[in-house]
Amino acid sequence: MNRKIHFKSLLCGIVLGLVLAGTGVYAAIMYQSSEVGYDNTNSGLASQNVQDALDELYGSQSCAIPIDFATASWDKIVNAPPSQLQTSMEYGITRSIDLGNLGIHQLRIANVSSPSECSGNGFSQTACGLVIEFADIITTHRMNPYTDGATNGDGNKGGWPASEMRTYLNSTVYDTLPSDLKSKIINTTVVSGYGSNDSSNFTSTDKLYLLSAHEVWEDADGNPSNGMNYNDKAYDNTRQLDYYKLKNVTTSTYYAGATKQSNGIMDPWWLRSANFRDANTFFRVGAIGTSTPCVDSTNTFGVSPAFRIG
Repeated sequence: MNRKIHFKSLLCGIVLGLVLAGTGVYAAIMYQSSEVGYDNTNSGLASQNVQDALDELYGSQSCAIPIDFATASWDKIVNAPPSQLQTSMEYGITRSIDLGNLGIHQLRIANVSSPSECSGNGFSQTACGLVIEFADIITTHRMNPYTDGATNGDGNKGGWPASEMRTYLNSTVYDTLPSDLKSKIINTTVVSGYGSNDSSNFTSTDKLYLLSAHEVWEDADGNPSNGMNYNDKAYDNTRQLDYYKLKNVTTSTYYAGATKQSNGIMDPWWLRSANFRDANTFFRVGAIGTSTPCVDSTNTFGVSPAFRIG
């Protein structure tokens, strides 16, 4: 980790040296930036004068001082600009968190960007802004029972909002989080797909949530009448998280980037996306990272939630 961060600092120093080399400034003489001639031919910067060049350099991602996600306070992480968090996300830097009876687990930054689509009507906020996810599987649990008339639905009826899993995450699991982190977790608008018992997507407001299929994979088959973007009816209401996009995770390539471990073993983990083709199943991430849309809701698989802070 340090070697990569130091390389960025070295690169910043080299570019800064090129900026200053083009000015002919000597340390013994003080000049206003407006008085210094500047040629950007060798610097690789777009700026046309020294002041703008220094501002451009300071604000660039390569020269932003990275936040040490593993040790920084949640206050510092929340207030950091995205460029300072990018390095931690890019290199998969994690931090430990003690969940009491659930044990010690690992968190990582999953997203820092908020593109224009995040402002669209009906767009899920689950992959917008500063998103933190568990990098491992914290426990196992079923998604939903088969009980007619139960509060938590039946199979995938009612989708994510009606699931037993949602209740479990936002009560039992949420209660295990340390107070300094809880104070930074914000309510998130969550849009989720529906199964054959229902006819439209669901919207809920959650502290903790499972990822959706599209937030992990881009659908690579190019066929809107089949595949993930057909089976998950909320596919177009969210976007792939920055972390998985950096890893180029799709339904057919580099899907190993979606794997997570439980006690050192790659295990399947649940997603919140109901499968449109039937009334009982949800998506999950397979042990090797592949998409599995037809998983019975009564099965017990890995739990690895995400949340937003701000």
